[in-house]
Amino acid sequence: MAQIAEVNHEIELSDQRRRNQRSETERLTTIIRAIDELMFSLEELNLQGIDRVPARLRERAGALIELVLARPAPAEVRTDPFRIRYRVVPMMDVLFEVQDRVLRLRNPIRITDPEDVQESA
Repeated sequence: MAQIAEVNHEIELSDQRRRNQRSETERLTTIIRAIDELMFSLEELNLQGIDRVPARLRERAGALIELVLARPAPAEVRTDPFRIRYRVVPMMDVLFEVQDRVLRLRNPIRITDPEDVQESA
């Protein structure tokens, strides 16, 4: 009887781990989509020749950065490479870095940059 209970417990634990992993993957996918949408908006501004990021987009970027880095800090005063930028192209660069971090969280063995491949060889 104890063996059956032990096996049932192991199955429950395994199932919970699988649900947690699926939930985390879905969360990361949602973040990636949100970054893509924001990048699309910034690209539209860039194509229109607008070089300043509107406040609403800076706020969205700040919320995404805080979500990814899990460090609640005013995005405007960050000193790391992930701080909010007021120009479109630098903000896009920051979002590319944030998105890369999310993609690596979702798939840790993923290597996208050829320089990374050379460094790891």
